[in-house]
Order: sequence, then structure tokens, then C-alpha cells
Amino acid sequence: MSDFLFDMRKALRTLFRTPGFTIVAVLTLSLGIGANTALFSVVDAALLRPLPYPAPDHLMHVNSINKRGFEGAVSPADFQDWRRMARSFDGLVALAGSSYALSGDGPAEQLPAAQVSNGFFRMMRVAPATGRVFTDDETIFGHDHVVMLSDAIWRRRFGADRNLIGHTIRLNSTPYLVAGVMPRGFNFPDQSQIWVPLAFDSATSAMRGGHYLDVVGRLKPGIGVSVAAQEMKSLATRIGADNPGVNIGFSTIVMPLRDSMVGDVRTPLLLLLGAVGLVLLIACVNVANLLLARGTARAREHAVRAALGASQRRLISVVMAESLWLGLAGASLGLALAAWGIDAIVAMAPEGVPGLTSVRIDPTVMGFALAAGILTSLLFGALPALRAARAFALSDRLRDGGAALGGMHGRRSRQVLVAAEVALAVVLVVGAGLLLKSFGRLASVDPGFDPSHVLTYDVALSDDTATTVSAAFFRTLLERTRALPGVKSTAAIFGLPLRDFGYSISVSNLDGHDLTPQEQENRTSPQIRVVTRDYFRTLGVRTLAGRTFSASDVRGAPTVVVVSDLFAKQTWPGQNPIGHYVTLGTRLGLGKDAPRVGGEVIGVVQDVHDEGLDSKGRPWMYAVHDQYPENFMSVLVRTEGDPNALVNPARAVLNEINPDVPAFRVRTMEEWVSRSMATQRFYAMLIAIFAGLALSLAAVGVYGVLSQAVGERTREIGLRMALGAAPDQVTALVVRQGVAPASVGLVIGLVGALGASRLLSKMLFEVKPADLPTYAGVALLIVIVATLAAWLPARRAARVDPLVALRSD
Repeated sequence: MSDFLFDMRKALRTLFRTPGFTIVAVLTLSLGIGANTALFSVVDAALLRPLPYPAPDHLMHVNSINKRGFEGAVSPADFQDWRRMARSFDGLVALAGSSYALSGDGPAEQLPAAQVSNGFFRMMRVAPATGRVFTDDETIFGHDHVVMLSDAIWRRRFGADRNLIGHTIRLNSTPYLVAGVMPRGFNFPDQSQIWVPLAFDSATSAMRGGHYLDVVGRLKPGIGVSVAAQEMKSLATRIGADNPGVNIGFSTIVMPLRDSMVGDVRTPLLLLLGAVGLVLLIACVNVANLLLARGTARAREHAVRAALGASQRRLISVVMAESLWLGLAGASLGLALAAWGIDAIVAMAPEGVPGLTSVRIDPTVMGFALAAGILTSLLFGALPALRAARAFALSDRLRDGGAALGGMHGRRSRQVLVAAEVALAVVLVVGAGLLLKSFGRLASVDPGFDPSHVLTYDVALSDDTATTVSAAFFRTLLERTRALPGVKSTAAIFGLPLRDFGYSISVSNLDGHDLTPQEQENRTSPQIRVVTRDYFRTLGVRTLAGRTFSASDVRGAPTVVVVSDLFAKQTWPGQNPIGHYVTLGTRLGLGKDAPRVGGEVIGVVQDVHDEGLDSKGRPWMYAVHDQYPENFMSVLVRTEGDPNALVNPARAVLNEINPDVPAFRVRTMEEWVSRSMATQRFYAMLIAIFAGLALSLAAVGVYGVLSQAVGERTREIGLRMALGAAPDQVTALVVRQGVAPASVGLVIGLVGALGASRLLSKMLFEVKPADLPTYAGVALLIVIVATLAAWLPARRAARVDPLVALRSD
């Protein structure tokens, strides 16, 4: 142990005596370790860190799934059957995402909320910090005007007033009793700020066709996921047999809540972590090359130590001690860089990545950085240490001044390392090229509407607002907003495109023919949207046939619908859809006694992308708001100039009509289009940054090896020039020596990229993993970068003075 401590002290003094080498090595390592640590912190928060609830592994998400494999929400009647019959769970609770307008004691604001069934807080095993949770009586329909507040909204809006408990606040213009305040940090599900009881009336309680609930359960002790899954599938089969008209083909899926929350981000995040790991490997190769080159200069020192009796173990210990100091220094600086990198990654990250608000430098992340520093020390220090201890004849070492280590064996080792780092860089650059090309293709997709100069915001009236009041409210709002200077047209829609708004309803009747449950199951259900009559003109959706809604399409008039081109082609192939009749299996706007949504098809409009620009699109059917009023609508304002200039005037108009109703999610339509590509942009940008870093490190590696080689071969170069070699010939010789290992690495990297790029196939849009132009472009880029990196030391070699070089020995 004392020998190792002595070697550590000596190594530290040695590194301080060579500040240039030390700074370059530490900076190289810190870039690799910092990038890895920053991304690991995101992966840790999103995938690895357990949920902040007692026994989180027992929490399960239970979902419906149809025979085509489409996972959907759960109907109220199915949930209540599950709750009554399931034996694998300590409890099952239903959740419904919502939002409520908080008014009074300040400007009105819309808060993300969750409607939760009775027993929710008990099942989550989270007690309120202040007050109490809902009683069973308060989860009964008609007695459910009670609310739990998050710690954040309690402090921000109410100044952490403990006297608020037991008093009322106004939500959706209705008094709600404040029962309690949840602990700091609790915001499940979906960053909720308030929780209200989920209470069913008799009609809703019996509803099986409307799927809108999320169900979460806690497994009983000793019950595994597979056992619970099998039981729930059996229950689904039993319920389906009892209710064939609505539950035909439905089953269930049970998965850990953590996996459900992670969703589709697991694979891309792990791929990114693998990509940044390659950057760290390239950094290790670079430092190993630096140490090999440094070992050449110190060959005489190692030979003398060996001649004086130093064992191989001590020679290895000396080099590994230096490597360990470099690794620890790189980890320390990398941790500082990671703190900056975390902020950048979080700022770029799209919505939907879980745990982003909790990403931080914590002991786990610090431990990762330390482990990375130690591991990289072993990786980049192993080869130089073995080279230092290699058993050459002492006489040869002393005679050549260490040239044995700097001769053919040393140069070959460094060339192999250059080929390796170029190969790793090629894999990353190909991946970045594919993702960037994919993103370019995605950005060029026509969304089916004109997003320019359109301001959007959401408005939600109270659920109990009368339909006649709702229709009059939005009619007044649109008319007054249209009168603002700079406004060309206004409209509203229930379910803005590109907002991942899923509201698909099966077709129940076509041209007077009632479809059987089997016929409904075999037909793709259209997305239903309620719009005001100027919607298509305001958003720039082209009319392909017939007409769109007019002032005559009002309540009491014959119901009419407009369908998308895809819906028309799927439903009436080869026919003119105008004049046909279609009815869906649901009612909207006019209450449970109203006729189902549908009517005569009066027009066909172009298809629009609803789930994202990379989605294949689904059939849509539009109903007019005057006939089917909705209380939650997205308002669209097409402007002559910058739509953001209309934000405050539009808010003022809404406030004049009803100060208790706020405008929220205020964004331009171009922002919604941009946000729909945020995930693809995030992955493409990150891997492009990693690829750029890898390519830079590879170029530095080529440059460093050639610079060292030129220094070692100064006498040889001088002799060549003395014998008549021209400077251009010397330059070409050195460039070839640099490009040769890079070319080997390029070939290996392209082969490796062919295999690795298949992992990206699900992340690519209209680009194949083996896209030939991308591979050709990467190959050309690598050749150019390698040539430039080799040209600088080659130019220096061409300027060698033959007389000076020949006298150097």
C-alpha cells in the first residue's frame, strides 16, 4: 500500500511538471465523462429512480386492449366490475385527467387536475401534509364538490394559509370545500395541482362504450404481475361474454406503473446513453494515445528503473497512478460540465419524458461520475502500462534512448487506436445523419392545414353549463374577437390537431342500416371533432367536395356532418359521399336524451394529421358546434400579422365576457406544429452533438498520432529531403500515413453502422437504416476530416531543415 501511495504522489508531481499534456488529457476525459453524466442523470430520473411512493413496485397500471392490440382507456362500468371482482389487488382506483378554472383572490387561472375515485390516496399510501383526504360520502355524485390542493398551488396562490382548510374556493365558478393539502412534490398523475372526487351518476356508472378512465391498482403481497394479468384477462373475457354488444374483442393488460409512465422513451434514452458511451470510449482512446506517445519519451526512464530493480508490477503501478489521477480529474471537471449539460438537456427535452423536474446532481449521479473516472482510468491506462513494462533488452533500451517503445510497435499500437476511434465516430455520425435526415423529412410533411398566423388558446366552461349557454358563449366570444384590429377570422374546435387528442367513436349506422357489433369492430372508428362553422377557413383546411358548415346549420335544423377524405374513401369507396348518412355510437353536447352524433354528409375536406406529423392519419368526422355544443373548446384566431400581438387583446375580450373563465395553453399553431416534432428534434440534436464531439476527438487523435510520428521521425524525414525528396512528396507521405488507419476505421465503422442503425429503425421517418446517400456522405466527411487532421503535421514535416534534422542525433 505504501508503494502505491508513493507512486500516486510521484505521479501527481509528474503531471504538474507537464501541464500541457495534463490539461489536454483532462479536458478530453471531462468532455466524455461530462456528457455521459449529464445524460445518465436524465436516464436515472426517467427510468431508474423508483417512484416516490411506498412499495412502488406493487403499483400497476391496468388498461383495456382490443383484439387489434390497441391500448385504450377503461369504461366506468368495466372499472366497477374489475373493482368488485378482482382478487389480485389490494385496491383499484380510476383516474381522469381534467382541468379546473380557479378564480377569486387573483386572476383566474386554469389548473391541471385529476378526478380520482374513492380510495385513491389510501392506495397510493400518501397522507396529506395538512387537513384530510376525501371521505367515502364525498365521492358520491352530487356530494363531490370537495378538493385537495397540491403544496405548490397552496403556497403560490394562497400563501400557505392553514386556515384555508375547511373553507371554500371557486373552481369553474362553483364553490369547492378544501379538504387538505398534499405533501410537497406529490403531483400524480400528470403534474396535477388539484384533485377532486371522481363520482358517477347512474347513467355514467352503467356506460361501457365510453373509454376515458385510467386505472391504477396495488398488488396484494405475494401476488406477481403475471398472476394479476392472467386474472384480469379472465375477467375481461367474462365481462365480454356478458356484454357482447360493447365489449366484444376486449382484453386487459397489466404493467408496472413505472413502465407505463416511461412509455416510449425507454428505448431512445438507452440508445442515446449508448451513443454518448461511444464518445467516452473515443476520449479514452485519445488519452491512451497520449499516454503511449508520452511513454515513448519516458522509455529511458522506465528502462533505468527496470535496470535498478523495479518490477513489472511497479512499472505498471507508476503509469496506472498517472491514469488514475487523470481519470479522477476528468471526473471532477466532467461533473461540473454535467451540471451545465443537464440544464441544456432539460431545456431541449420534449414533454412526455418522465422525471424531468427531478433531474439533478445527486449522490447517485456523483457516484456514476466517479465510477466513470475510475473505469476510464483502467481503460486508457492499461495499454500504456503494459507497454511501459514490456520486457525489452535493457541494453537496447538504454542504447536507443527508448526508441524501442517509439518504434514500429509503438506506432502500430497508436495507429490501431486511431482506427478504433474513427470506427466509433463513424457509427455515431451515421446515426446522427439518419436522424437528421429523418427530421428533415418530417419537417417537410404537409400537416393538412396552414399553421401560419394562427393564435390558439383553450377555454373550458363548467361541466354543468347549459348547452344553450355554451353555444351562445362561444358565438359571442368569436364575434367579439373577430372585431379586434388585425384579425381576419376566428373559429373553435373541440380537439385541436396535433394535440394527441384521442376521441374515436365507432360508426353505428350507415344510410339507415344499423351495424352489428362485429361490423363495428371490423371498421376503423373515426375521430370526432366539434367545430364552429368558420373552422375550415380559419385553419386553412381545403374543401375537396360539397360545402362546409353555414349559418343555417343550427340547433333544430337537420343535422349535418363533414368528413375527411380518408373517412369518405374507407366508408364509400368509389362513390360520391355527398348526401349519404352516417351516425356514430355516441351523443355529444345535447345530453343523454339527444340523438346520436351524425347526419347527412354535406362536404369532404382534406385529411389532417392529428397524433403527429409522423402518424399515418385517421378518418375524421366533423359536427358543428351550434348543433352539438361542447364546453371545452380550442379557439383559433387567424391574424394579418404576428399572432402573438393578439394574445393580450384576446384575453381581454374573454375577461370582459366572463372573468372567471381564463384562456390557457396559449400558443401559435406553428408552435403546436413545432411541439409535435419536439421528440424527434430532441433525439436528432443530442446524437448530432455527440457525433460532432466524437468526430472532433477522432480528428484530434489523427492529428496527435501524426504529430508524434513526425517528431519521432524527424531524422528520417531530414535524410529523405537531403536525398532529394521534395516537400510535396513528404507532405503526401505523412498524409497517407494518417489517412491509412482512418480509412481502415472508416470501413469498420460503416460495417458497424449497418448493424447499429437498425436499432434506430423505429425512430426514423421515411428513411431506411441502410440509407446509401447518408453512408456516402459520412464516408466523404470522414475522409475530409482525416485529411485535414493529417495535413497540419504533414505541413510541419515538409518544413524540416535537413541539416538540423541530421544533426539531431
